[in-house]
Amino acid sequence: MIVVATSGHRPDDERIYHKEIKSLLNTGYNILYCTRWDGDMDLSAEHLNHVNVSRSATPIKNYIRFIQNTLAEKGQIEILHIHEFDLLPLAKQMKKNNGIKVIYDVHDTLRAMWETFSSKKGLLKKAINKSLSFFEVSHLMYVDEVILANKVLDDNFYKQKGLNTTVVENFPLLDSLGEKKQFSTNPCILYQGQVSIDQGLLVLLEAFIKLKETVPEVQLKIIGQTRPLSFKDILKEKINLSGFENSITFLDFIPHEQIWHHIREAHIGVIPSLKTPRVVLDTPTKLFEYMAAGCAVVATDVPPVRHFLDGAGELVEPGSAQSLADGIIKVIRDESLFKRYISEGNKKITDHYNWTIAEKKLLDIYKSLEI
Repeated sequence: MIVVATSGHRPDDERIYHKEIKSLLNTGYNILYCTRWDGDMDLSAEHLNHVNVSRSATPIKNYIRFIQNTLAEKGQIEILHIHEFDLLPLAKQMKKNNGIKVIYDVHDTLRAMWETFSSKKGLLKKAINKSLSFFEVSHLMYVDEVILANKVLDDNFYKQKGLNTTVVENFPLLDSLGEKKQFSTNPCILYQGQVSIDQGLLVLLEAFIKLKETVPEVQLKIIGQTRPLSFKDILKEKINLSGFENSITFLDFIPHEQIWHHIREAHIGVIPSLKTPRVVLDTPTKLFEYMAAGCAVVATDVPPVRHFLDGAGELVEPGSAQSLADGIIKVIRDESLFKRYISEGNKKITDHYNWTIAEKKLLDIYKSLEI
């Protein structure tokens, strides 16, 4: 049996559940799926046993104990696949006590996350960052395989440590491909993903106000959960003060099965992220989702986005509302450019950036670990 555990992602997470777990199930593996989430969601099915505890009511130490107790009842476990650094103590215990194989799936770099979201300053911030790095490194000896969500992570911290790593990109499923959009001078602009300051949402709102001066009929749709939660109130206040609240839709929670409907409805997908330590190391999944769904992409010019977009979308200056507005207007006004971006983006997904390609690397890792 395989154990897949996450301490912070939604049970129906696109990468963990809809891609990795479903690929493993289709290959014939039996899976125990452990999640820590506030909500009523049971994904149990044939060969998949899903157990969940409340995140707000369950500290991480208690969650690890819950997993251990659950595993004790299940019998032989062959592989433990964890998705967060705070589950590394579980990996250590399971490796030492049971000798099972461990996969550590890294979605974001721990150090960049801390640099971006921590409110600490100066020497204290550096000291905590160093402590987190030591914690992670000291547990990596109990990990058999490190899976990285993008190549930039591999080129930095983990590769420098000489660890056995495999990049399994978060490419979209081929069945996500949507029809190419018809050109429109009154398009729907979409942002989908984590709603936070470092993702440039305040810059996006400022750009949208400028955009309305030139394209009065344009609409903006924002979909995603806020981080931190208090940012939701800030964002809603900014929307109300913009004077265009009737042109902006903010949906902070959408069931997974509905997300693709909204992406396919949009004409232009935006990635307005700021140039933070986290952003320059992160390849946003939304980039591939926009291209797969037939959206023209307007995005911040940071290394991962520039690498994968590679001319199939409009790059703009990070943190500049004017540059973002100008980039969107350029795509709106030029029908041939709009169609070219959509066509080239769709082709990149079909030929290179799809889950069928990434899935093979995931399954190869599992085959190499089979006892």
